Amino acid sequence: MKNNKLVIFFGPPGSGKGTQASLLADKKKLFHLEASKALERRFSKSKSGEEVEIGGENYNLNEQKKRWKEGLLCEDGFVAFVIKEKIKSIQKTEEDVLLDGYPRTVKQLDPIMDFIFSIYNVDDILVIALKVEEEESIKRNQKRRVCSLMRHPIINVPETENLTICPIDGSLLQKRELDQEEVIRVRLQEFKIRTLPVLDYLSDKGVSISYVDGKGTVADVFSRVLKNAEDFGL
Repeated sequence: MKNNKLVIFFGPPGSGKGTQASLLADKKKLFHLEASKALERRFSKSKSGEEVEIGGENYNLNEQKKRWKEGLLCEDGFVAFVIKEKIKSIQKTEEDVLLDGYPRTVKQLDPIMDFIFSIYNVDDILVIALKVEEEESIKRNQKRRVCSLMRHPIINVPETENLTICPIDGSLLQKRELDQEEVIRVRLQEFKIRTLPVLDYLSDKGVSISYVDGKGTVADVFSRVLKNAEDFGL
């Protein structure tokens, strides 16, 4: 019987991980669990002043949403709770999972690491870490647009510069609040200080980490991503 596999996409803002994750999920028929969408969906359903109790602590959803919109990370316990609940629901379908945008900190991951190991063998977990220079990240984020309906990211190439409508679902294209330069710089600083240590944490747990050069065309980067995924057994 085939064991379920978990692929964790990792990289700084603007590394192209969202695009590459979508391509790999589609190519290999993986459930694409996007942390940002899971949080955004939870925030869209929240009521004014709503709080949730997680592990004995109360989290105000308005405060968490404010942090998220400013480029700061939501509190670790809240994020861990949202992701854990989503993984539980996916397990009912017995699909391989691609986790995109989580974990952002060791403290987000540590509370549910035992839960993850109860579902996946360590040999069935792979981290794909994209590498991109900081200035390239800023440049890419500033030019990024997504569609207003399904949040499809639109690749920034000359052929798409004048597009105003998403070619996939026909909705209007827009820039995210998170992609303003001042917010991007905050997010990059958060990544360096709080997110990079996750790689050492996972490596110490025995999880395989594949570093992939994020420079070049989408097709070039994807060929590297795909090779790593197929070497892993997908």
